[in-house]
Amino acid sequence: MRSRLRRLNDQMGGYPETTVSMIAEEVGVASRTCFRHFPTKPDMVLWDAADYDLLAHFRARPTGEGVITAFREALRAGYATQSPDQRVLEQHRADLIAAIPEIRAAHLDHLTSAAHEFTAAVAERSGRQPADRDVVAVSGAIIGIMMISQLDVSRRAAPSSPHRDPAAAIDDALARLERGFGVL
Repeated sequence: MRSRLRRLNDQMGGYPETTVSMIAEEVGVASRTCFRHFPTKPDMVLWDAADYDLLAHFRARPTGEGVITAFREALRAGYATQSPDQRVLEQHRADLIAAIPEIRAAHLDHLTSAAHEFTAAVAERSGRQPADRDVVAVSGAIIGIMMISQLDVSRRAAPSSPHRDPAAAIDDALARLERGFGVL
């Protein structure tokens, strides 16, 4: 679906000019069907099965690993399964999030919703309650890194830069969090 959305964006002059009807026609379904699965146009850009896989990978990590290590390993496992085409689509998604305020706002809303589920997973892993202040802090730090690293990579790195890899940027930021910042 997203590859077709990307092609339509390129052909029709960008995201704002691409309608849900155009996307539905390209995919071969009714507009109503699109809206049943994706309530808004930004949802078509933002939905990704890899997001759900990441949480499953995180929950499957060995119990002896710390939260940040487990998340880094889960992230690596998820990215390792992506094809080059999927990585290109992920970068396109990150570019759209960074460039289009409507998608960026929806992305923030999605992250807010995902934060509750992720906080519960962190609590399970650590044997604490979801309202525990340390659980909330580390969950928020990881979600914040996920959000800002993706936006930062899209805004600052040149398209051909090796620093444009969102997985590498997120992993680098998580490694810094895991080491601590000393007296910053």
